[in-house]
Amino acid sequence: MKPMSLEFTLIKVDLKRVWITCILFPLLGTMMSIRSEAFSSKHLSESLVRLFGSVTISNWMYWLMFCFGYVVLLQIIWKTRDKSFEYKLWILLRDTTSYTMARLLVGVLFTLVYVLAAFLIASVFGLCVSHMAFSFDRSLVLMFVCIAVNLYWHASVWMLLKVHATNHLANVIILALFFVGVKRPMAFVPLYYSMVDLLRGGPMLWSALFVELLLIGVFGYLTIKRVKNADYI
Repeated sequence: MKPMSLEFTLIKVDLKRVWITCILFPLLGTMMSIRSEAFSSKHLSESLVRLFGSVTISNWMYWLMFCFGYVVLLQIIWKTRDKSFEYKLWILLRDTTSYTMARLLVGVLFTLVYVLAAFLIASVFGLCVSHMAFSFDRSLVLMFVCIAVNLYWHASVWMLLKVHATNHLANVIILALFFVGVKRPMAFVPLYYSMVDLLRGGPMLWSALFVELLLIGVFGYLTIKRVKNADYI
């Protein structure tokens, strides 16, 4: 069995929890923000830009719920698999490097799914509940990319902390980073670089994306190296 196939086989057990998480937390955040400025727009694209462009006084509860839901998702898709028979068999017959890489790639996939679910749920509420006119802005694609990359940057830090320390420490640190990023979005806080409105496009935005991707690669390498030495994830 290939490592990606093995990982998806193991995740199937928790697939219902994954989908519930991907829907529930963005849905709760949207419901909590339905009376905010973001949903007072007449056009859908304008509403989504207000909601996902940056943290404001009117949408901070959405961002907090959205980030918390992502940490919950990480607990499911990256939970320890050492008790699984399939995992033990893989460790005995193969090396851990390819399996760890598969886990990291699965994290990328479900990060994209989670962010897409958030955009779709907000869009449905905008169209069906707030009766907005449908419109699309190309900046939404950039927002999607920036948020997804930034969330996965946090996820790669979470995984690195998990394999070097403990799951609990990883949760505490990432939740603290998210909380500070929502309450005080400043340049020294990682979550700041997911907010296109604050980066204002141009060199700073592309530089931030490049650095985040570079660090994701470094953290991934360190995670794989640690797991290879420990034979455990």
